Amino acid sequence: MKKIIALATLLLAFTINVSAQEKKMSPQESAKNDITALAAKVKISETLQQDLITLMTMKYETMSDASLSAEKKEHALKAYEHKLMSGLTEEQRKELMKYPKLVKQLTH
Repeated sequence: MKKIIALATLLLAFTINVSAQEKKMSPQESAKNDITALAAKVKISETLQQDLITLMTMKYETMSDASLSAEKKEHALKAYEHKLMSGLTEEQRKELMKYPKLVKQLTH
């Protein structure tokens, strides 16, 4: 009997854990996480951080649009990448390029 209760408890714990992991972050939460990661590596002002959060939120909303084709999404990603990089100074871009994983996270 104890084994059955332990097994049921274990099964319930795994079920709860899996459902918690399936929750997706909102576009704004994802954008904030990205810009927080960027600010940890590259010194950027608060104003620029807020502007980039807005930009990244728009990016995540666009990428979640199921009606867009892969080609249009790729074009949109390039446009967002260009806007992101144009918002940074040359020095900030050079510093960012030292972190290829972060660049990929921000631009894809």
